[in-house]
Amino acid sequence: MSHPESPHLSPPDPKQQAAFLRKARPVALVALVAAAALAAWGVFSRKARDAELARQTLQAAIPSVEICMPEISKMAQQLILPANVEAFVDAPIFARVNGYLKSWNYDIGARVKAGDVLGVLEAPDLNQQVEQAKGFYARTRAEESLARTTAKRWTTLRDQAAVSAQSADEKTGGLEAAQASQNAAKANLDQLNVLKGYLSLTAPFDGVVTARNVDVGALIDAGAARRELFRVADIRKMRIYVRVPQAYAAKIAIGLVGHLKLPQYPDREFPAKIVTTSNAIAPNSRTLLVQFQADNSDGALLPGAYAQMRIDLPPEGAPLVLPASALVFVTSDPQVAIVDEKGIVRMKSVVVARDLGPTLEISSGLSPKDRVIKTPWQSIHDGAEVRIKGDDKETEAR
Repeated sequence: MSHPESPHLSPPDPKQQAAFLRKARPVALVALVAAAALAAWGVFSRKARDAELARQTLQAAIPSVEICMPEISKMAQQLILPANVEAFVDAPIFARVNGYLKSWNYDIGARVKAGDVLGVLEAPDLNQQVEQAKGFYARTRAEESLARTTAKRWTTLRDQAAVSAQSADEKTGGLEAAQASQNAAKANLDQLNVLKGYLSLTAPFDGVVTARNVDVGALIDAGAARRELFRVADIRKMRIYVRVPQAYAAKIAIGLVGHLKLPQYPDREFPAKIVTTSNAIAPNSRTLLVQFQADNSDGALLPGAYAQMRIDLPPEGAPLVLPASALVFVTSDPQVAIVDEKGIVRMKSVVVARDLGPTLEISSGLSPKDRVIKTPWQSIHDGAEVRIKGDDKETEAR
């Protein structure tokens, strides 16, 4: 059985191989470049993912905060402070001489006029001193008259050379001594008469008798350190004294009107006007003493009364309002945390004018343009970096 002959395999043609390689070389080069580009893209994309991860990690480490802007307080600026009501003029009456109370004419609550006799003292020893002074004054007048006549005669005799000049000068000197004694005696008598006039205790001005601390027959000792006999007060106008905290002292001005309320008049207010201030801050209370004046023609206001004064402050310089949660006490002074344009925390000390519960009125230390962290953490400090919550969407959009 015969087998078919296999075809003869001839060796490859060198020209064909060279032509094939020429055709395959650009394809291989393109493939190599594509592989290199793919490898490079993989490396760079991995680095970009790592950088993005690092950026996101750093962003997550920065705390996000909610901010609020200080607002000008729209509440009426009022101060309600305790007040003391006093009479416009109040004078205690003391005895000027020793004696006994002979009578009194006006009791407490009586309305008196200037010069009305409140009471009469009896001083027998003073009366005797007055009589003695009258006698001594009469004696000095007689001595002065005799000395004047004698001096006149001796002067005439001296001019006639009948007596010596020395003798005439002695008589003239005697006249001058007699005149001096007479003047002293008259001054003493006048003084005793003035003291005798003090036996009548009179009202120094129109007013009301607010105290009578003596009765008929009582022994009276002279002097302001002794017992007060009567007290008279002028209550047609009243003085009201209020101590205003130092934080509001700059807003207190002459002519500012306040409204007085008393417990016995729950439905009535009494207008009062500032007439003066002490122009000094009391070091013990850090307050300014302010004096109001109120009309009291109907006598409703009583001296010594306790009251409350409502002062409507001018709108200029109204405080700023912040949430109470914005306040921190990193130092001894109250502070708030401000976020600047670069997202850095700046701590500012503030002065709290009034605590309104959920909100605070800040009188100084802030401006309306400050971005205040609404709820700062207790360990917040100056220079910390924060991220504002409202800026997250803008960051993502970028």
